[in-house]
Amino acid sequence: MTESAAPKTADAITDAILAAIVTISADAIVCVDDSQRIIFFNEGAATVFGYTPSEVMGQPLELLIPERFRASHSHHVESFGRSSVIARRMGERGQISGLRKNGQEFPAEAAISHLGASGGRIFTVVLRDVTERKRAHETQQFLAEAGEILSSSLGLEETFRNVARLAVPRLADACIVNMTREGAFERTAVAHVDKEHGRELERKRQQHPIDASGNHPVAIVLRSLSPLILSSDSNERQADREHPELTDIFNAPPSDGIIVPLSARGQLLGVLSFYRRTGAYASNDIFLAQELGRRAALALDNARLHELVHAGVRARDDMIGIVSHDLRNPVNAVRMLAGVMLDRDRTAALPPEVTDYAVVIRQAAEQMDALIRDLLDVTRVEAGRLNVETVASNTEELLSDALRMLAPIAEGKSIALRLSAPEDMPDVLADCERVIQAISNLVGNAIKFSPNGSEIVMTVTILEREVLFSVSDRGNGMTPDQLSHAFDRFWQSSRTDRQGAGLGLAITKGIVDAHGGRIWAESRPGVGSTFYFTLPIAG
Repeated sequence: MTESAAPKTADAITDAILAAIVTISADAIVCVDDSQRIIFFNEGAATVFGYTPSEVMGQPLELLIPERFRASHSHHVESFGRSSVIARRMGERGQISGLRKNGQEFPAEAAISHLGASGGRIFTVVLRDVTERKRAHETQQFLAEAGEILSSSLGLEETFRNVARLAVPRLADACIVNMTREGAFERTAVAHVDKEHGRELERKRQQHPIDASGNHPVAIVLRSLSPLILSSDSNERQADREHPELTDIFNAPPSDGIIVPLSARGQLLGVLSFYRRTGAYASNDIFLAQELGRRAALALDNARLHELVHAGVRARDDMIGIVSHDLRNPVNAVRMLAGVMLDRDRTAALPPEVTDYAVVIRQAAEQMDALIRDLLDVTRVEAGRLNVETVASNTEELLSDALRMLAPIAEGKSIALRLSAPEDMPDVLADCERVIQAISNLVGNAIKFSPNGSEIVMTVTILEREVLFSVSDRGNGMTPDQLSHAFDRFWQSSRTDRQGAGLGLAITKGIVDAHGGRIWAESRPGVGSTFYFTLPIAG
């Protein structure tokens, strides 16, 4: 071998290697000449497009392009050939649509290059089928949107109907949700590409319920707890003939169907059915239906539990309201009669022990009446039914009235009540009775937890649009964990000192919130606590 022959041999080897790589590449590589006729078609292109190289060699490139893009595509290739750019990506964001031999369109990423050659210019297109990637992205996006929609409401009825609507038209032309309770069908929701037909179908479903023990496909899934795929050649299509109401979905038997159980936390909630007018379901559709069913089951279970909790709360509130109302009458009677015994003029005085008993009875009745009022108030607060009627109110009078009632209690513990306020205080928008109740709760709470001989200070500060009130004591204070529960109802009753029922602060917060104000607290163990709240300035 001569020295001059060696480089040619190396070039030939390199060319052969490159040709082999191009030929077996998984990506489609297609070359066309100046007239845009195919002159090279590798194995990757044959796999992607479904043609053999012999079928496309010499054929126009438009054979591989959807008809609606052919004219513009040809023009773009010609313009690219005249430009100084050697290579670039094709389509918007590097994506185009290809056309397979079977007529199916598919998304693809593509790049094109051109180079001069004897006899004209050669264009090379490298193309990658991104169908699966796009499908995976669309699946994730759909499931994310479905999760957002299903979690947007905790109402059972709304969630129930959202489940049916989600699948149409992305996954089905019609979707039916059958909810069950204790093995029997309870209700039905329907979504249909034709809304009028969907309403008629839902009416028929309600008039003709499915027999859970029969051989209807939905009943089969209910018993087997396994997904069921209905296709034109499946044995389960016998159910179409035995249950002709299935044809009501499209006025003809559906082409394909997917029926999946709705199970959450080990409990069967219902059955979800998807139907298509035409076309078969692919494996990805089946996966998507099952994933949607899983999310739908969790959403329905959460909505069901939410309704049970609310039903329990309503029952509790109703019971508290009824019991409290019925208790107040005998409690008031006891208090009144005890007062009559103590206040009535008598020729002969009552025995001392009887007088003591009557005093204790009256005090107990007053405490019971106060507790009943608190229970009614906290129930109204939680139900959002604590109504306030605000008017422009004199701030100084509100403070005076509240502190005057608490002064005897403070004196009983030798506690000084001090008010720190500016001389000219603006009026506030307030329901006087409720605001006095809120101030009394805060100051009364401070008195309970303050040591004898200490001081409680109520401060008033004028802000831009509101008045800030604060009540400070020198009690034991609270830890950060205790402070986080300060406005929880009944919280105080869980403490070891058990001073009161723990409703006062919860009610106070409800009163301030109803006025459009703010309330919060600061506290340090061993130093004391300060409770703040605001009321809007009148006008």
